Amino acid sequence: MIIVISKWKQKLLRLLMAVVLILAFAAALPVVTGKMYQLIPAVGGWFDDEHPSGNPLRVENEEQSSKYEQVMDQFVIKLQEFYYEEQE
Repeated sequence: MIIVISKWKQKLLRLLMAVVLILAFAAALPVVTGKMYQLIPAVGGWFDDEHPSGNPLRVENEEQSSKYEQVMDQFVIKLQEFYYEEQE
């Protein structure tokens, strides 16, 4: 059984062009992202800043906290101590 495809040269040419375009895009993508690594924060820089490890509650910012934040921290600590004393 022979299947005859009309205009097979044009269809083969279109298929080859599509494959070439896909390969060109696949080759250009790493080059473009490499050049934009420093320009776009989503590609480079967001995850390089800091990687805290351990208990996330013990990671502190070095910024000076306001008086309200200091009072709230002391309140939370005293509330925790009261809760643990009551549990015993």
